[in-house]
Amino acid sequence: MRKGIMTSLALLLALTACSNNSNQGNAGNTGNDDVYRNDYTYVYSTDPSTFDYIRTGYATNSDHLANFVDGLLEADNYGRLVGALADPENPYEYNEDTTSITFHLREGVNWYTNEGEVYGEVTADDFVAGLQHAIEFDADAFYMVQNVIVGANDYYNGTIADFSQVGVEAVDKYTVKYTFTEPTPFFHTMTTYGLLYPVNRSFLESKGEGCKLGAPDTANCSFGTTDPTGILYNGAYLLKNYTAKSVIEYKANPEYYDLENVYIENVKLIYSDGSDPDSYFRGFDNGEYSAAPVYTDNEATFKTAQEKYGDSIYASNLNATSFYMGFNLDRNQYSSMSDETAAVSTKTEQQKADTKKAVLNENFRKAIMFAWDRPAMLAQRNGEQLKNNAIRNTITMPEFVQTSDGRSYAQLVAEALAELDPSWEGVDLSDGQDPYYNPEKAQAYAATAKEELAALGVTFPIIMESVSDSSYEKGIRMNQSMASSIESVLGSDFVKFVDVLTDTDNANWSDYYAPYGHNKNMDFSTSVGWGPDYGDPRTYLDILDPDTGAILSNIGLDYTGKEVGDDAAAKEAINYDEFEALLDTANGILDDLDARYEAYAKAEAWLLDNAIMIPYMSQGGNFAVSKVKPYTQPYSFYGLSDAKYKYMQVTDHVVTNEERAAAKAEWEAARAN
Repeated sequence: MRKGIMTSLALLLALTACSNNSNQGNAGNTGNDDVYRNDYTYVYSTDPSTFDYIRTGYATNSDHLANFVDGLLEADNYGRLVGALADPENPYEYNEDTTSITFHLREGVNWYTNEGEVYGEVTADDFVAGLQHAIEFDADAFYMVQNVIVGANDYYNGTIADFSQVGVEAVDKYTVKYTFTEPTPFFHTMTTYGLLYPVNRSFLESKGEGCKLGAPDTANCSFGTTDPTGILYNGAYLLKNYTAKSVIEYKANPEYYDLENVYIENVKLIYSDGSDPDSYFRGFDNGEYSAAPVYTDNEATFKTAQEKYGDSIYASNLNATSFYMGFNLDRNQYSSMSDETAAVSTKTEQQKADTKKAVLNENFRKAIMFAWDRPAMLAQRNGEQLKNNAIRNTITMPEFVQTSDGRSYAQLVAEALAELDPSWEGVDLSDGQDPYYNPEKAQAYAATAKEELAALGVTFPIIMESVSDSSYEKGIRMNQSMASSIESVLGSDFVKFVDVLTDTDNANWSDYYAPYGHNKNMDFSTSVGWGPDYGDPRTYLDILDPDTGAILSNIGLDYTGKEVGDDAAAKEAINYDEFEALLDTANGILDDLDARYEAYAKAEAWLLDNAIMIPYMSQGGNFAVSKVKPYTQPYSFYGLSDAKYKYMQVTDHVVTNEERAAAKAEWEAARAN
C-alpha cells in the first residue's frame, strides 16, 4: 500500500534514491531564474495493477495516476495547499464548528480521453459519484473517511440504502459540501488523496453493468483497467503508452487548466526489475536518465561516480514513510495457511510457548530495542558511509507537524517519554542518528526479563523467527546484522534469531504474511511501514487503534470482535487499553492544535516506551545525482502531490551541490515569508 506498507524490502528499497519524492531536494521553484522545459526519463520497478485511482492504495498505481487526475487541493512547490480543481481564489470554507466543509470548483475544467478529446466538464456531482464508487467498491483507503463523513459507514454496512443520506452533496454545479460526524478541521488535507478524487458518472457507468452506482459488481466493471482508455483525465498528463514490464509514457495535456505550471512535456519510465542497481547510474552517465542513485556497494562504480560527479553527488533526504520492527504478540500460525507442510516452523511446542510469553514481557521487548544496532543494520542497505542517514526514531515523521511555538513533533514525543520515565530525559529523536542503542541498558532489561519469565516456567534461549525475501540479498544481510548485534549484546543463551528465507521448502512470501494477525507465521517483522494519508498525526497513530488499526495485524493482533486465540489476552497483557485511552483523548481534542499534537505525542511515547513498535528507518538517505532543478517539485508529506511531475523542471546539466545549496536557501527564505 502507498500508505500502509507491508511487503518485501527488496521492492521498497530498490529505487528510493531518486524516486519522485518531495523530500529529496527536488521540491520548489527557486534557485536561478532559468526555466527549463526538458523531458524526464527514469525507471519504474512494478507494473500498475489498476488505474482506478479512487480504489487503489498502492504507490505503484497512485504514483502514475496522480499525474492523470487532479483532486480538490494539491501541494505546490512550497508545500502550500492550493486549489487544484477547487477555485484557487476561494477554494473552501468550514462551518463554525468544523462539522462541514464546502468547496468551490474552478469553472470550465474538462475531462479528456487519453487522446485529448473533451468528454465533459468537471462538476460537483463528480465528487459525489467518486465517493459512492469508493464505498461500493471497498476502496483501500476508505478507512480514512469511514467514520468521518456522515452516513459513510452506515451505507457501507447496508444500514442505510439511500446514498443521498451520506454526507456529500452537490450544492450546485460548482459547489460540493461534505458533512462530518464530528468536528474535523483537517478534512481539507484528506482531499489530496485519491479516495476523494472525482469520477465522471456517465463515463464510469459506461464501463459495464457492474459499474452502475448503486449496483456494484467488480466482475462486470472495466473502469480503471490498466489501459489508457480505462479512465478519463483532468490532470496535467495523458497516458500515451503502457506496455507491461517495458515502458510507461505520459504526454502533457495541451489543454490542461494550469498548463503554466507544467514544464516537462514528456515523461518516460522504463521497466527495471532491480536486479542490476548499478544500471541506473550507468544509464544516467550515458544520458538516458534524468537522475540516478549512486550506490556504494560496487567500489569501481562508486569511484567512477566520485571522479566524474564528485561535486554533484548528494545524500537524498528522508520522506514521510516510517518503517518499524513489530513483534507478533499473538502468534498462532507455525506453517503456511494454505499448505500445512510448507513454511513449517522448526520450534518445539515448549519454544513456541516460551516465545509467546517473552514478546508479551515489556522488559524483554526493551532489551531487544536497546540491544539492536540499527546503524550496523542500515550499513547493509546504504553502505558504511551512509549508515546513519536513513535512521528514523519515531513512528510519526519527526517534522510532520509543529506547535505554534515551533516545537517539532519529535520534541513533543521526547518530552512525553521523559514524563513516563526519567531515563529518557534529553533523548534526541531526530532523524539520522541513533538514540536507542545502549548495551548496558539492554542487559539490565534482559536480566529483569529473565527473572520474570523464569518465574513463568520459560526456558532459554528465546527463539525468534523472522523471514527474509530470498531474492533480496541486502534484506537478508540486514536481518542477519540485526540478529548478530542483539545476540552479541544479550547473549545467544538469552535469545536466538532464526532467519527463514522465503524459498525454503518451496515457501513464498504469502506463506508467512497473512491478512490477520493470528495468521502471521513469524515472531517479528521489519517489513512494516506506514506513510501519512493526510496532515494530522492521527494518520500515523490510528493504524494501531485496538479496534480498527490498519496495521494491527503486523503486531499479531486483530480488530476487536475478531479476536482469535489469545488476542484479547495479549492486548490485556501489554496494557493496550492505556494506549487506547491516550489515543481517544488526542482524537477528541479539536479546538487546540497544540494540545492535540501534544496528546498524540503522549500516545506515541507510550508505544515507544513499551517497545510495541520500534522505528528504524525511512526511505531515502542514499547518494544520488540529478538533473532535476532543485526545489521545483511539489512538496508534501501526505496525499499524492509528491508523485506529480507538475512544477518540476529538468535542467540541461547535472546539478551541483553549490547550486542545490543556493536553491535551498532561496526556497527556505521564500517559505518563511
